[in-house]
Amino acid sequence: MTSWAARTNDGSYGLVIETDALRELDSMCAAAGDIETGGVLVGQYSTNLVTAIVLEVTAPPSDSRQGPSWFNRGVAGLREMLHRRWRSKERRYYVGEWHFHPSTDIEPSSHDIAQMYKIRDDLNYHCSEPVLLIFGRLGDGHKRAARAFVFPHGDRYMELVPLPNNRLQWTSLMRAAEPER
Repeated sequence: MTSWAARTNDGSYGLVIETDALRELDSMCAAAGDIETGGVLVGQYSTNLVTAIVLEVTAPPSDSRQGPSWFNRGVAGLREMLHRRWRSKERRYYVGEWHFHPSTDIEPSSHDIAQMYKIRDDLNYHCSEPVLLIFGRLGDGHKRAARAFVFPHGDRYMELVPLPNNRLQWTSLMRAAEPER
């Protein structure tokens, strides 16, 4: 499997999630079972600053709290980790959040939306257009899909629509994670 790409309908914002980050997301969602989980998206931006490129994802910090229908991401160790990524040779940044909803509901909750606006407006994050990636189950419970949203400064949030032939489903992730024979 290759990376996953999406763009807003007006083309003003884009998202690419690299293969290694997809595999890590797949693993963490599978391990969560019937409990919500989430973490942080870390990466870089395209040269023209239009596209966020997710290179790594974090597990839930140790002070996170979660249940079957809710998740509150903690902060333990995040500041230090993000400072290390920023100071590294590759210079990686906080680009957003990810959540796993163990249901067919892959809509951002009012809590999710409020949190993303708060992050967008918090100068400590240095991220005026954070991304929210939500995984959820499809109707049969064995496949999962994802939706992504961007929260631009001074504007309403917008969905990032997968580019053609780029639907992100759990089954494709699972095949990508299996060793070749």
